[in-house]
This record gives sequence, structure tokens and C-alpha cells, in this order.
Amino acid sequence: MRQLRDLFLATVLISFAVAVSPRPARSQTASPSEPGLPPVAAAPSASLPAASVPVAASPSPPVLVAKEIQGLDVFGSDGQQVGKIAKVNVADGTVRDVEVQSGGFLGFFSKTYLLPADRLSKKGGRVELSMTSGQARQFIK
Repeated sequence: MRQLRDLFLATVLISFAVAVSPRPARSQTASPSEPGLPPVAAAPSASLPAASVPVAASPSPPVLVAKEIQGLDVFGSDGQQVGKIAKVNVADGTVRDVEVQSGGFLGFFSKTYLLPADRLSKKGGRVELSMTSGQARQFIK
């Protein structure tokens, strides 16, 4: 029974490796427009050979959507929670900044911080800052 399982796993792994392996580019020829004419070679393809190194595109910053980040917890780069997003300020359809409200006791003694959107990134079900929680607390509203 174990040999059958090992054979099955080997077959699955080999078929997966074949499916994802790069294949060499085939030369293409255009079919003649009229019978009796020789085939016309297609233009050389712009594909790169497998040995060349691909050029990495610069990553674009993720776009924040106001509805998706409203009410999420905000954490500094040190892992400490700063507060929750109470309000998202939007200008020309893009998130400009957010108002983060820190804890407090039954709504009393809470503080509001105004944080710029370029310092925010949504990761999972929370928002992370590109600064520590101590630095974020200097942006008091």
C-alpha cells in the first residue's frame, strides 16, 4: 500500500514539474496567402532567452480604499497598537489621511491622531504604519 502511495505521489510531482517547466519558444511561419507561394517567415519574437535575467518592475504602492480601512486597528512598526481608524479623509477620490482614535476609558481620555496615508499599508485585517507607535503619537490632532 505504501509503494502505491509513493508511486502516486511521484507521478503527481513529475506531472506538476512538467506542467510548470519553461518551454522553448517555437519558430512560427506564416501560411502563404495564395497556394503555390513559399511560406513567409514570421517576425522574430520578442521573447527573452531562458538564461536572461528578468527586469523587476518597481512595485507600486498599494491603493487604500476608504471603505476597506474604516474601523480597522492601526499598529506601529514596533507592533504596538496606536488605535482604530475613526475617520478617513478623502480628496479627489484618494485617501489623503486618517484620523486614528486611541483607546481611553468609556470614550473619555481618548486622543485623536491625524496620520498621513503615505505612511499606511493594509495588511490582512489591520493597518500597519511605516513608523513606530511613539512616532505616530506625535501626530496629535
